[in-house]
Amino acid sequence: MKKLIINGFSLLLIFTQSLKAQQPHLTDDLREARLDSLLNEVIFDDDDLSYLFGLKKNFQFLYWRSSFDSRTFFAGREIGTQQHNLSGQLYYLHSKGFYAGFSGAWYSQLEPGYRTTILTGGYSKSLQKMKFFRYRLSYDYFLFNNDDPDFDPLYSSGLNTGITLKSKSLGTRFDAYFLLGDEVGTSLSWDAFAYLDLVRLGTYDKIRLEPEVSLYFGSELVEYQLNEVIIDPVTNIGYDYYYEDAFGLMNVQLQLPLNIKYKNFDFEAAWIYNLPQSMGDGISYDESSFFRASLGYILSL
Repeated sequence: MKKLIINGFSLLLIFTQSLKAQQPHLTDDLREARLDSLLNEVIFDDDDLSYLFGLKKNFQFLYWRSSFDSRTFFAGREIGTQQHNLSGQLYYLHSKGFYAGFSGAWYSQLEPGYRTTILTGGYSKSLQKMKFFRYRLSYDYFLFNNDDPDFDPLYSSGLNTGITLKSKSLGTRFDAYFLLGDEVGTSLSWDAFAYLDLVRLGTYDKIRLEPEVSLYFGSELVEYQLNEVIIDPVTNIGYDYYYEDAFGLMNVQLQLPLNIKYKNFDFEAAWIYNLPQSMGDGISYDESSFFRASLGYILSL
């Protein structure tokens, strides 16, 4: 089963000296905004799924999954130093395409470590005459765990829409995510993936590689250099740079997951490599990698 997307499409980070004091507050607001509302064909695009339910025309089930990330990133930008996280999801799904559930994550260097619960409802379906084409729409609502009286999150919910084109061994997906609240934030992602069966453990159980490349597009506050120094007439301070919000490619991510499907369980171990992209002149980001392990279980109702 295709892995769930963990650790957020919608964290917005600001890497400037002038906003350092605000950065923890902003990351608290948004850390969970895209933890795991998409199922991204974890269930609905699994060609072998129906055997678990006796080939029923309609079926419903629960899907639980827990994941561990050895480091924490948003768009290739590291959050904390060697900060690890543990996330969990529980969803109810119907073969007609409806699903609902909740998810959350614990972070090793935050206080409190558990910040947000995401409630999700959505619909995902393939076209009857074009099974290779799937569309989806989901809505997230964020419940924040923060006793700080000054905590005022920018976003309270999110809306996702996307499509997938998929064959037996290759596929591509595109998603647009919109954060909703006092402001509106937008991010886009494009993924290309493949399936390579290594070992057959039975008729449906298998071990396979699922390599994937992902491009993430979003917004951040970017520093630009000026050709000449500009003097502020009030403070008499000179500036040779300025800041501006910019939208563009923020990260290219390579994933090499090894997936084991056995009966109602699926286990995945993945090595993930980030190639973060800088849109401005002031900051460059180092390439990075981390390890992810996850375990899922599906239960027929």
